[in-house]
Amino acid sequence: MSYNTDQLRTAGKITVYTTFIGIFIFAVVFIFNLGATEIHTVDAQSNATTSVTVVNTPPVWTVDAEELVGSSTTTPTDAGNTVSWVAVGTDSNSERYYLLVCSTNASPTPNASGPSCGAGATQWGVSASTTSGTQASVSTTTQASWAEINNWYAFICDSNVSDPRCNITPKQGSGTTSSPFIVNHRPSFSAFVDDSPKNPGEAVTFTATASDADTFTGANDTVFLTVCASSGFDTVTNACTGTTLATSSALVANDPTAVYTIIIPTQDNNYGAFGYVTDMHGFEAIGATQGSDSTLTVNNVAPTVGAATISVNGGSDIALTTEAGETTGFTLSFTTSDNNSCDAFGGGAADEITGYNLSLYRSGIGSTTCTVGAGSYNANNCYSSGAAPSTWNLSCTASTTTCSGSNDTDMVWNCTFPLWYIADPTGGTATSSPYWNENWLAQVQGTDDDALTGALTESSVGVNVLSLLAFALNTLSIPYGSLEPGQQTDPLVATTTLAATGNVGIDSDVLGQSMCTTYTSSTHCPVSASSTIPEDMQVFATSTVSYALATPISSTTPALIDLNVHKSTATSSQATNNAFWGIAVPGTITYAGNYTGENTFTVVLSDPAQWY
Repeated sequence: MSYNTDQLRTAGKITVYTTFIGIFIFAVVFIFNLGATEIHTVDAQSNATTSVTVVNTPPVWTVDAEELVGSSTTTPTDAGNTVSWVAVGTDSNSERYYLLVCSTNASPTPNASGPSCGAGATQWGVSASTTSGTQASVSTTTQASWAEINNWYAFICDSNVSDPRCNITPKQGSGTTSSPFIVNHRPSFSAFVDDSPKNPGEAVTFTATASDADTFTGANDTVFLTVCASSGFDTVTNACTGTTLATSSALVANDPTAVYTIIIPTQDNNYGAFGYVTDMHGFEAIGATQGSDSTLTVNNVAPTVGAATISVNGGSDIALTTEAGETTGFTLSFTTSDNNSCDAFGGGAADEITGYNLSLYRSGIGSTTCTVGAGSYNANNCYSSGAAPSTWNLSCTASTTTCSGSNDTDMVWNCTFPLWYIADPTGGTATSSPYWNENWLAQVQGTDDDALTGALTESSVGVNVLSLLAFALNTLSIPYGSLEPGQQTDPLVATTTLAATGNVGIDSDVLGQSMCTTYTSSTHCPVSASSTIPEDMQVFATSTVSYALATPISSTTPALIDLNVHKSTATSSQATNNAFWGIAVPGTITYAGNYTGENTFTVVLSDPAQWY
């Protein structure tokens, strides 16, 4: 058996389909020829040339498109930042391809130099020409004018020059990296204020007029306020570059507030307070208000004095030692505190606490009667700093070491002062002073550099002024005149004057010596009926009475002269009283001459009921 064959020719790209057709034709010809040979039909044959055009195919998805970093409701993309997509496409002809991202699924338009989105679609971006089978990427910079929610559809298209094709099956990612992408817009911020002026230790509330119009979370985005002590805000950490004064306690829908408690001490002044608003995603507001200064104003406050810091004479009782004058060297100390600090400007340039007012008084007089003004001064019971130095020489100085600077509140003052001899005694018992159950107290107030005066504070611990039992015998002789033996002064005529030179009422005890013509302080009179007048022949009384009614004196037993000299109440003169004296010259005296002797007066405390 023999076959007549010619070689078959084809043109174009061979596909599975054309191969199958060729085999089928070959089979038919073979059968035909076989039949022709066997059955001896027509010998002649002719050849048909076949041809087919194999069209370009689009690339296929190897890795579906997705956002490189998920832009979702929880992690939106701030306006001005980029959204990126990635995918892998493979082309059967190994041609390069593009990743195209559009706002709708309208069929894109292929192009060898880069495809474009279909009619009506916004083109978010198209990648650079990418090698088949490798990752393509494309990015777009979001704009403040864009909507919050933005759908996207990704396509891949090849770069075939003659017949570019796009895979019309779009991809939209999955999970948090899927369509849509979310644009986060900046919050609005139009005003920044605070409710100062406030005092140190008080809370200042800062308020921002701010909100966020984004609603993709189901409600408006919330906003947050940060207040800085100086201008400067780190947009990466969303924190002050310097000191943070206050932050919102929570995210709020609008108008966030932040509270700052002014530290103690803080000097009275104006301070910077710069407000910065961010949204719930940390996106900062922009504009003139962002970072503006609301100017925190701190008030000047008056200094205070702690009661426990007031120390009169170091807590020791005051002992007067100068009769009919002033005793000096007593002390008073106290601490003034100022919540603006003790230092006005820092560095010791000036003191915030510049002065004081005070008074020292008997507690029964009280602080409302004994004020710090000059008019209440009374040397008996009230000493006021308002009095002129010539009246009361109070001297107080501020310690140079206690105020350590603007972070310190306290300044210690040390004072010295005198008291007059008539200052009322306190303490003891009811038999020693009308003021036995009282003491002496001080009240103090501080003043600052703005002439603001604090409240008066009374010392919590008082001291006693001790009794000064003192007198002056203003009459240093008792002249009985001339008498004959057997005569007496009747009524009493000679006088002695006692003056109270301490701070109590007084009486006096008296002892007497016999009188003779040879008496001296060291040589007393002999016992002699003819030349010595015994001491008990002298008598005294507190008024001009007869000799018989007067009281004789003794050389051994003091006799009380119940003068009841009042307590002195004036600094320039003393209270006084007189004792009246008489004498009887014994009839046994035969020796004529000038008889002298000596009487000794001793001051004693009088009954307090008799002091005034």
